[in-house]
Amino acid sequence: MRVKNIFELLAVLISVIVLSACSTLKGANMTHKAQLTIDDTHPRATLIIGSSDLVDNILITNVKIGKVGLLTRAAVDVQNLTDDRYQLEYKFVWRDRQGFPIDESNVWHRFVLTPRKIKSFQSVGKREDAYSVQFTVRFPDDLYIETDYQDEKAKPFF
Repeated sequence: MRVKNIFELLAVLISVIVLSACSTLKGANMTHKAQLTIDDTHPRATLIIGSSDLVDNILITNVKIGKVGLLTRAAVDVQNLTDDRYQLEYKFVWRDRQGFPIDESNVWHRFVLTPRKIKSFQSVGKREDAYSVQFTVRFPDDLYIETDYQDEKAKPFF
């Protein structure tokens, strides 16, 4: 009886070790992926690549932040590192000195990024307390495009 209990205990311990190792690896991958898509190295700008398929294919760079009268202006460049043509969208979100959003219009702006080209974008904070900016680029999130795609897949083949 004792040998059976020892084997059961060993089986449980091995299961716990294997499961905890798997969850640790999964968490490590998620953290690594997040580090690749969010760049917060600039003290007043957070740059986000919002679609995983764009990681390593585009580069957000050349951040500039300055004053225009009493307001703050930001500029960034988006570079296509591939030979593909992308239809993308971008959004600026302005934040105050404490990091709270002050301009959440949630308006995405579409643009085309041709192969190996750089496109520049600018935004001006609409309030005097605008201090930092979050800039996001992603593939368009278009309900109509997705619905058409799903409808096309559902059609019979004959």
